[in-house]
Amino acid sequence: MRVISGQQKGRRLKSANIEGLRPTSDRVKEAIFNMIAPFLNEKLIVADFFAGTGNVGIEFLSRGVREVTFVEKDMRCINLIKENLKNLDLLKRARIIKGDVLKFLKSKNCPVFDIIFLDPPYRSDYAKECISEIIENNRINENGLIIVESNLEFRYEDENLSILREREYGDTKITIFCFGGKRS
Repeated sequence: MRVISGQQKGRRLKSANIEGLRPTSDRVKEAIFNMIAPFLNEKLIVADFFAGTGNVGIEFLSRGVREVTFVEKDMRCINLIKENLKNLDLLKRARIIKGDVLKFLKSKNCPVFDIIFLDPPYRSDYAKECISEIIENNRINENGLIIVESNLEFRYEDENLSILREREYGDTKITIFCFGGKRS
């Protein structure tokens, strides 16, 4: 696992043998960033939900976004994210939240994001629940992106979202939604 591009290009990231931990592969991560490259800039506020190793959020930071909020409930993963951020000197632009993503989305402490990356357990409905909460609680900016890493069966429809890209890589599907609906 490595940083693919940007300021920290080529740097290795630490991982751990934690049951259920499934870091986004370099191949899939590179594909995601190739698809969203035109949207990236230094003003973006990004979320890495179900962050695991922090692999994807760190890639965003390396590519120059303003800030990434990592949300993860496993303390071993939190420690791994902190270690990776510290080793790459990226802690200043990171916010690390230990807790449940759905609870965070409902909390007063949850900001509005420009890009949200969701990588929940594949065999769960967390992605659908999170997207519903993101829209209901106004957690994504107009024209913001919601990127979902899921199994091949994942489907989600909402009148506020349009699918920009959808690609399959082995047993992984990447769906990139653009938020463009009216907000209450």
